[in-house]
Formats: sequence, structure tokens, C-alpha cells
Amino acid sequence: SKIFQKIMNIFLIFSFIILFCYLFLIFGYSIGWKKLKTNSKISCFPSISIIIPIRNEESNINNLLKDLDAQTYPKEKLEIIFVNDHSNDNCINELLNHKMDNLRILNLSKNEFGKKKAISFGVHNASGDIILATDADCSLLPNWAESMASYFTSDDVKLVSGPVVFKRQPGFLHAFQELDFISLISSGAGAIGSKNPIFCNGANMAYRRQVFLDINNFFFDHRASGDDVFLLHSIKKNYSNSIVFAKNYNAIVTTSGTNEMREFLNQRMRWTAKSTSYDDLTTVYVSIIVLFTSICFTSLFVIGLLNFYYLYWFFLFYIFKFIVDSSLLLPALKFFKRKYLIKWIFIFQLIYSFYIILIVILSFTRKFEWKGRMHKQ
Repeated sequence: SKIFQKIMNIFLIFSFIILFCYLFLIFGYSIGWKKLKTNSKISCFPSISIIIPIRNEESNINNLLKDLDAQTYPKEKLEIIFVNDHSNDNCINELLNHKMDNLRILNLSKNEFGKKKAISFGVHNASGDIILATDADCSLLPNWAESMASYFTSDDVKLVSGPVVFKRQPGFLHAFQELDFISLISSGAGAIGSKNPIFCNGANMAYRRQVFLDINNFFFDHRASGDDVFLLHSIKKNYSNSIVFAKNYNAIVTTSGTNEMREFLNQRMRWTAKSTSYDDLTTVYVSIIVLFTSICFTSLFVIGLLNFYYLYWFFLFYIFKFIVDSSLLLPALKFFKRKYLIKWIFIFQLIYSFYIILIVILSFTRKFEWKGRMHKQ
């Protein structure tokens, strides 16, 4: 009918306006990625406190301790603080048995719990000028601390966002997780390179201790997640051009993906749930554009199956999106040495939009589990 045709014409116009906004955004991030600088040598060694919140990390703690022992950073300039968030396994005993002079263990009080409280408690008790944050399930290269610290040569730098990647594991689920995660990390890095940061990852970030104490106090923040993004937004608001990305292979932190679809969805629900609390307009805009791009993509696909005429518009939409996404993903995959994932990009594009919509729906309708605790959106 004519009414249906008018509706579809309006929808097509809307879809390609959204696509244009998306293409402009991601192309900008690909340019921003290329602008990022690689620091190779450190000129001075500021005092560093590595803060690691832990809750029931018995299976990971010994591997992490080995990586921390192997750090090339001067031991007299480095302290390592584990903040215990009421663990009930054997991880604290493992720490107590480990012989490391610069290792400290702090325990959250009975009425305090959660990663943000643990980080804040650790920062308040740290002695280092620079806070270096990671997670207990991560693997670190020997030059990690040195590489991250090398970006603080200028007093203007307040926060350094570091690269994070999933461990290589076989299977489509792991390939999807790796691509998804690398797309997030490279987008965040590209946004920093474009001088308009939107997010970072708490598994690998560094910031000046005094800046945290001045502008970000997690003791009054009851949201379960977002220790990384909300700090970045606070620093961005208070200090212009003060955030950099460590585009250095030695700075890469490796973490593990999930082995089951349920765990994977639960993790992504946790990440998405914090988005309703964003007050940074650029981050909100990016979130809306990505969501509406996914809605337009999936809608065109479904409509195209019902009416083959619209498959042409779907494939046009698909190809443009694939080309611009590849302009960011390909150099990122080269940097992370994950070129074997290139073959998955095309199919990843098709699944990704459906997955985004599913995660948004689940994050607003279901609780998510984190470290044995249930949380609402």
C-alpha cells in the first residue's frame, strides 16, 4: 500500500542518516587510533602503587604474583596493594605465604564491599604518586608497569588508559568475544586519540593518586560497576587534554574470556547496566548511535527477508558498515597480534547488531551476578 511505502521510505532515510553518523564516528576513531603515540623509553621513575581488588581469586593469584615479581620497574619505587573484598577462599593465605617485601594486604571493613570501595580504600592507603590498576585474573608482561609509567612524563597527563585483550582460545564463542572486546578497546583508544575520550578498561589503567582523591570518591558511589569509566569522565570534565592511551605492546594486559554463553551475557549485562548513569554527552551520543545503528541493521535484515526489494538496502547498509568497521579493526588486530580474527569480521558484523539489542534488553530487565553477588541495573 502507499501508506506502507511511505513508512518504509521514511525508515530508509532515517536508517541511512543513522548509518552516516555511525560511519563518521568510527572513521574518526580510526584516524584517532593512527594518531596515538608509542612511548618506548622512560625518563624518570615515579613512585607507583599497583592496586588490585580481590574476591575469591585463589585460582588466579599465584600466576598474577609471578607476573608482579617479574616487573622490571625499580622495586624501591613500587608497592603492590591487594584489597580483600571479603574473600572466603584460600587466596589471602596464598598472599600471606608469598615472600615479597613491597606487597601489602588491606581488608575492607565489614560494612564495605564491592570493587569501587576496594579501589578507593586502596588509593587512600597508597604511598605512590601514580596508581596502576589491574584485576586479579590478568596476565602482565614484565615491562607493563614501566610502559604505563612512561606516559606520565608530562604533568598534564592525569590518566593513562591501557590496552587489554582476551587470551587466545579455540572456538567461535571465544573468537566473538575477542573481536567484540578489541572493537571496544580500539574504539576507546581511537576516541582518546581524537581528543574526546569516552571509556577505558579498569583491567589496565593508571592515574595520579592526588587527582583521584580530589575529584573521584567511590565511597559515595553505590553502582556495582564503572570504576573505570566514571573516573575517566570525571578527569575529562576537570582536566582538558589530560587523558592518553598507551599504544605500546609491552603495556598490554591479557585477561580470560568466559567459557559459557550464560557467563558471557552476564558479563556484558554488567558492562551495559552502568550506561544509564553516564553524564558525559559524547559517551551518551555514541551509545545512542551504536544502539540505533544495530536497530536499523536488524530491522532492514528482517524486512528484507519478508520483501526481497529491501535486501538491496540491507546489503548496502552492511557493506558500508563493514568497510568503516574494518578501517578500525584491522590496525587494532595487527597491534594486538590477532590477525587470525580477520576471517571472522564479516560474520561478526551480522551477529553483532542482534547481540547488542539482546544485551540492552537483558541489562534493563534482569539482574546480573558479579563475584557471587546479585545486582540490579
